[in-house]
This record gives sequence, C-alpha cells and structure tokens, in this order.
Amino acid sequence: MHDILVHAVRYRDRDPTASYAARLAASLRASLTAVFVPPAMPAIPEYDVAAVIAEYAAWIERETRQARAAGPGFEAWSASLGVAHARWEVADGQVAAVLRHAGRWHDLLVLGTGSEDAWQSEAGVSELVLATGLPCLVVPPAANDCALPHACVAVAWNGAAEAIAALHAALPLLQSARRVVVLSGEAAPAAPGLVPFDIDAWARCHQVEVEYLAMDRDEDVGAALLAAAGEVSADLLVAGAYGRSRLAEWALGGVTRHLIRHATIPLLLRH
Repeated sequence: MHDILVHAVRYRDRDPTASYAARLAASLRASLTAVFVPPAMPAIPEYDVAAVIAEYAAWIERETRQARAAGPGFEAWSASLGVAHARWEVADGQVAAVLRHAGRWHDLLVLGTGSEDAWQSEAGVSELVLATGLPCLVVPPAANDCALPHACVAVAWNGAAEAIAALHAALPLLQSARRVVVLSGEAAPAAPGLVPFDIDAWARCHQVEVEYLAMDRDEDVGAALLAAAGEVSADLLVAGAYGRSRLAEWALGGVTRHLIRHATIPLLLRH
C-alpha cells in the first residue's frame, strides 16, 4: 500500500478525512494524493439563465483558484506528520470519474462520511465504493482521531470473492496491527473448479497471526459484525462490499448498507 488517495471535500480548513489519510500515509510510509473537486453546476431556473450561468461560472472559477492556493499548506502540513510525498490536486469533472481515473495509480481510496457534502452521504459513499474499483477506507466522523496504526483489525469472513479481495487489500494494515480477529460466518458456496483460497495458509505466508470469533448464522449480519467488532475492541473492520447488486441491497437491506450507515470505526470495503 504505497500510494493513498483521499477525496477532500473542504479546503478552507483542514478536512478531517484528509487528516486521517495523512496520518495513515505517515504510519505506512506511503505517498498521499488529496483530490478536491469543486461542486457541479446545479439545475438553473428558466428565467434569467444567462446571468445565473455567468455568476455560477465566476463562483466556480474563484473556488478552483482558492482551492489550488490551499495546496502548499496541505503539503507542508502532511510533511510535518511524516508523509514523505504529499500532493494536493484540484480536478474538474464528475467526482466518481475523477477518483476512478486517479485510482489507476493508487492502492487505496480514503472516504469520509457524515458531512453535508453529497459524496459523504450513504448513497455517495456507496457510489464511490462501486465506481472507483479501489479498496475504500470509509472513515466516519467518530473515527477521524483514532490511533494509527490500528491496534486491532476485525475481518468479516465468509470466503466469498469480495471478502477475499478485501482481506488481500488490507494486508499492510493487518501486518501493522497488534491483533487480527477473523469474524467467521456462514461460508459462501464455492464455485466448482476454481483454485481454493486457504485463509490460514495465506496468513502464515504473509506473517499475519489471526484468531477467530465464530458468528451466529441466524443473526442479522450487519449488526452482528459491528457488535462482534466492538466485542474484540477492533478499531478497523475489513469487509467485502456488495456481494449482490446494490439495487437488491437497497430494496432488501444488506450488510454493506448497514455498515456504512451505522459503523463508528473505519471500514475497509472492497467490491
């Protein structure tokens, strides 16, 4: 995990999620890129369209100029925390597309929740987890000041493809944690003919010591995972995201939706 990307939604003062990402980058000796995207133009009423567009275009230009001016301060502050290489970028475009493009040369995307920004809403975070193709570390407001590296990492485990991908993406965080607890639930059915994944062999290969906590298969999975993470005092939960379609999750309820909505510790999600 050498290159960390963070979506910054503020530039006039220190963005809490960017602050968390900077401390994480310092703890992992990783580089950090913060990306700020000015808001898109809202719907415009039919009356006096030209004047409204002109005023809004001028506002966007001012926002972009002022956001770019915040770059040296962010980079100097990140360096003071121990981040060797930090960049502040201001992009123009749709947020998911911008982050998906930048994600091509990053290993992890850090996202915040809980602000009034639409991309930090439950729906906005879900969109970015699905659209960017990156492992996403989702940081709720209560976790912005948590200690790094993480003392205890809990891993939601059912053997599904998404769980395997999330586990592997979290490897540097697992290796730096003092304790790793696998929350083992009902195993997903394995597809016939595929190379099997042995979590114990994988952990030994990567020098990660794991312990197990069995989950009751009859419990509500999302709530049970958060309760189990609290039981072992985890300060990070690793989980596969959207094992079924997001439409099905929103219509029927789902684990990913519950975790994003209710977690008070960071989540590392991988679709």
